Amino acid sequence: MFVQFVSLCSYEYLNEEIRKLKDTLGKENGDAAHDTRAILESEQKLRSWLCDTPLYLQLQWFDTVESVDVSTKLKHRRWTTEITARDELYLQKLGVNIR
Repeated sequence: MFVQFVSLCSYEYLNEEIRKLKDTLGKENGDAAHDTRAILESEQKLRSWLCDTPLYLQLQWFDTVESVDVSTKLKHRRWTTEITARDELYLQKLGVNIR
Protein backbone atom coordinates (compact mmCIF):
# COMPACT_ATOMS: atom_id res chain seq x y z
CA MET A 1 0.00 0.00 0.00
CA PHE A 2 2.88 2.34 0.72
CA VAL A 3 4.31 1.88 -2.78
CA GLN A 4 0.88 2.55 -4.27
CA PHE A 5 0.60 5.72 -2.20
CA VAL A 6 4.01 6.98 -3.33
CA SER A 7 3.17 6.10 -6.92
CA LEU A 8 -0.14 7.95 -6.75
CA CYS A 9 1.54 11.01 -5.22
CA SER A 10 4.13 11.05 -8.01
CA TYR A 11 1.44 10.60 -10.65
CA GLU A 12 -0.66 13.45 -9.26
CA TYR A 13 2.36 15.74 -8.98
CA LEU A 14 3.28 15.12 -12.63
CA ASN A 15 -0.35 15.53 -13.69
CA GLU A 16 -0.51 18.92 -11.93
CA GLU A 17 2.72 20.04 -13.60
CA ILE A 18 1.23 19.06 -16.98
CA ARG A 19 -1.94 21.06 -16.19
CA LYS A 20 0.18 24.13 -15.37
CA LEU A 21 2.20 23.61 -18.54
CA LYS A 22 -0.97 23.49 -20.68
CA ASP A 23 -2.05 26.86 -19.27
CA THR A 24 1.17 28.56 -20.42
CA LEU A 25 1.71 26.95 -23.83
CA GLY A 26 0.95 28.91 -26.99
CA LYS A 27 0.51 32.22 -25.18
CA GLU A 28 2.64 35.32 -25.43
CA ASN A 29 4.62 36.11 -22.30
CA GLY A 30 6.21 39.43 -23.27
CA ASP A 31 9.61 37.97 -24.14
CA ALA A 32 10.53 38.89 -27.73
CA ALA A 33 12.62 35.74 -28.17
CA HIS A 34 9.68 33.59 -27.08
CA ASP A 35 6.84 35.40 -28.80
CA THR A 36 7.82 34.48 -32.33
CA ARG A 37 5.26 32.85 -34.58
CA ALA A 38 7.27 29.62 -34.96
CA ILE A 39 7.65 29.09 -31.21
CA LEU A 40 4.01 29.87 -30.46
CA GLU A 41 2.89 27.44 -33.20
CA SER A 42 5.12 24.66 -31.88
CA GLU A 43 3.83 25.28 -28.36
CA GLN A 44 0.25 25.20 -29.64
CA LYS A 45 0.91 21.83 -31.31
CA LEU A 46 2.37 20.51 -28.06
CA ARG A 47 -0.64 21.83 -26.15
CA SER A 48 -2.97 20.10 -28.57
CA TRP A 49 -1.09 16.81 -28.09
CA LEU A 50 -1.18 17.21 -24.31
CA CYS A 51 -4.93 17.86 -24.35
CA ASP A 52 -5.62 14.87 -26.61
CA THR A 53 -3.30 12.39 -24.86
CA PRO A 54 -3.91 11.15 -21.32
CA LEU A 55 -0.96 11.13 -18.93
CA TYR A 56 -0.46 7.36 -18.97
CA LEU A 57 -0.10 7.44 -22.77
CA GLN A 58 2.34 10.36 -22.51
CA LEU A 59 4.46 8.28 -20.16
CA GLN A 60 4.19 5.27 -22.49
CA TRP A 61 5.40 7.42 -25.38
CA PHE A 62 8.73 7.92 -23.60
CA ASP A 63 9.14 4.34 -22.35
CA THR A 64 11.90 3.44 -24.84
CA VAL A 65 13.97 5.20 -27.43
CA GLU A 66 14.07 3.37 -30.72
CA SER A 67 17.06 3.65 -33.00
CA VAL A 68 17.30 2.93 -36.68
CA ASP A 69 20.57 2.03 -38.36
CA VAL A 70 20.87 3.16 -41.96
CA SER A 71 23.75 1.86 -44.04
CA THR A 72 24.60 3.11 -47.48
CA LYS A 73 27.70 2.77 -49.58
CA LEU A 74 28.77 6.26 -48.62
CA LYS A 75 28.11 6.33 -44.90
CA HIS A 76 26.63 4.70 -41.85
CA ARG A 77 24.11 6.72 -39.86
CA ARG A 78 22.02 6.19 -36.74
CA TRP A 79 18.68 7.96 -36.34
CA THR A 80 16.75 8.21 -33.13
CA THR A 81 13.10 8.05 -34.03
CA GLU A 82 11.62 8.97 -30.66
CA ILE A 83 12.95 12.46 -30.00
CA THR A 84 11.00 14.82 -32.20
CA ALA A 85 10.86 18.60 -31.91
CA ARG A 86 7.60 18.26 -29.97
CA ASP A 87 9.16 15.74 -27.58
CA GLU A 88 12.18 17.95 -27.02
CA LEU A 89 9.94 20.95 -26.27
CA TYR A 90 7.83 18.82 -23.89
CA LEU A 91 10.86 17.66 -21.92
CA GLN A 92 12.41 21.13 -21.93
CA LYS A 93 9.22 22.70 -20.53
CA LEU A 94 9.11 20.06 -17.79
CA GLY A 95 12.73 20.82 -16.88
CA VAL A 96 14.24 17.54 -18.09
CA ASN A 97 17.76 17.97 -19.46
CA ILE A 98 18.14 15.68 -22.49
CA ARG A 99 21.52 16.87 -23.71
